[in-house]
Amino acid sequence: MKICDIIYREEYILSEVDDDLEFDRIITDLSNTENGDLLIVPNEKSPLDFSRVKTLPVAVICNQNTVLPDNIPRILVNNPRLAWSHACFRYENIGQKNMKFIAVTGTNGKTTTATLIRNILTEVGYKVGFIGTGRIEIGGNDVTPKDYSMTTPDPPLLYRCIGNMEREKCDAVVMEASSHSLALEKLAPIEFDYALFTNMSAEHLDFHGDMESYFKAKMKLIQKSKCSIINIDDEYGKRAYEQCIGRKISAGILWRGDVWIDNISNLGFGGISYTYHGDGFSFKMQLPLPGRYNSYNSMLAAALCIDMGCKPCDVKRILADTSPAPGRYEVINDRISVIIDYAHTSTAFKSILAELSSIKGAGRLTVVFGCGGDRDRAKRPQMAKIAEQYADRIILTADNSRSESIRDIISDIIYGFERGSYEIKENREDAIRSAIIGAKDGDIVAIIGKGPEKYNIDRNGYHPFDEREIINNALAERRRGAKDEN
Repeated sequence: MKICDIIYREEYILSEVDDDLEFDRIITDLSNTENGDLLIVPNEKSPLDFSRVKTLPVAVICNQNTVLPDNIPRILVNNPRLAWSHACFRYENIGQKNMKFIAVTGTNGKTTTATLIRNILTEVGYKVGFIGTGRIEIGGNDVTPKDYSMTTPDPPLLYRCIGNMEREKCDAVVMEASSHSLALEKLAPIEFDYALFTNMSAEHLDFHGDMESYFKAKMKLIQKSKCSIINIDDEYGKRAYEQCIGRKISAGILWRGDVWIDNISNLGFGGISYTYHGDGFSFKMQLPLPGRYNSYNSMLAAALCIDMGCKPCDVKRILADTSPAPGRYEVINDRISVIIDYAHTSTAFKSILAELSSIKGAGRLTVVFGCGGDRDRAKRPQMAKIAEQYADRIILTADNSRSESIRDIISDIIYGFERGSYEIKENREDAIRSAIIGAKDGDIVAIIGKGPEKYNIDRNGYHPFDEREIINNALAERRRGAKDEN
């Protein structure tokens, strides 16, 4: 491939490279350089050490702050990350006319909403590519790389997957768009047909700095999409709707939008029911997904699919028979109910604990949770306040501590407690087992934070960790103990 195929003249400031120079691979890491490699330096904070490089790249795309040896030709750009995304997109020779591109953004609800869209479109006959948190699929086949944990992949993986989806003749690509991916220009080359805005609350402020910057990152998606479907009950959603310059569809429960729902009934673990209202029609919906917040997720998914041409009766039928996304309010019923959920923002954490508290009846609610390392520390004491408000028993434990000490993370959480009624079990397996063995018949045990993940991350990297296996083993031990007592 030639340099001129992946970067155009109007996109760079200066080039010391012939446009027809050929290269074989795009790389961002010098450690495995081969003949014919083109190096892109997306992060100027990472120092480049050419002293041990046996094979030099044919050229380097970077900004003016990157220091290079004199014998390596440069292409200078203002934004290397933007150039990286366009280069990977063009390297895969992706055409956008054959597939519908759909992105879901928001603080909470992205995975569930995207999964519902995938389910509906698949059932009505679309071949769907899916890119979500920790999971990538092509036509229902799992193609997730090992140790993949992002919401939106970096450009090489992202566009390789989209290229494969096109080659496999997918009709639609449904993906989650994280605020990081938008701020870092990962999605810049894609012309989205639809953008969905679920909601926005404080999260990732360690990266964005403040809520306004966080909102601006989300708006990058809204402003570049042909049609946006927006939850106007959300404060930031209302702002997004007002600022949207393309075709837009408002959706609400508290506020009546272009689509809206009412008559919501909470059916506990059986799900929720409501009446959906569209343009000139309405239908009664019984959704098997628990949690009032899933009324928003399903409303947005239905609005998009119906706008794409799906029949309302088909949307209703498919939603009525849908399953939860793995690790999102996933219920394992025994003599107790164990809930696995990915909630790791204070808003999502409060939503699920409030929901579980409202349906626990005479039973107790136990919550097992921690907070991720190298992430927003401000939310840690907030999680403690929320847990104390709704749970009868609280067990603090590890949750992807990364480079941080588990004890330091737990200390940050503890700062938010007022009554001091909590337990600490740093080993997450021990914490889960203690919660389940100590529960009485009819209790609810919520295991929060990791959701679908099958790994744990500490300062030594990724380690296998399957919560479902741990939960099932603990439930079996609990049954044996009850049998012995009888």
